[in-house]
Amino acid sequence: MRVALVVCVVACVSACGGSSVGPSEVSGGAATNIAGTWNGTIVSSNNASEQLTMVLTQSGSDVSGTWNSTSVSWEGQISGTVRSSSFTGKFTFSGTAANGTVCTGTADLVGSAATATMAWTSASGVIGGSCPAPLPIGINIDVQRQ
Repeated sequence: MRVALVVCVVACVSACGGSSVGPSEVSGGAATNIAGTWNGTIVSSNNASEQLTMVLTQSGSDVSGTWNSTSVSWEGQISGTVRSSSFTGKFTFSGTAANGTVCTGTADLVGSAATATMAWTSASGVIGGSCPAPLPIGINIDVQRQ
């Protein structure tokens, strides 16, 4: 009986024992460096496709910069975060309507962060004040590093 008890205890300890190392956290990888000058297009569901230039700086995963359209009077700021190969951030918008009114707003952006090309979207588009021209909605930004 004693032997059976010892065998049982050894079996239980062996089955319940194991490594004292817990599961490791899954790493998202290092932030992709997207600092630099980017050229491409900004398209919205209610405005024509326009040319776009972005100049971005990056510190760790934090990104900031400016953008402007080279074909219409639109410009603004970009801020956000790069996590591995994805971008999440804000896009401020300032555009001059045909009657001279300056229209402003912000948009939430998400998309890819890569070393050669990026594609960002904002389903809701620019949310802002009253404007005689339509603020961009359903935004798609596609750019290539210069």
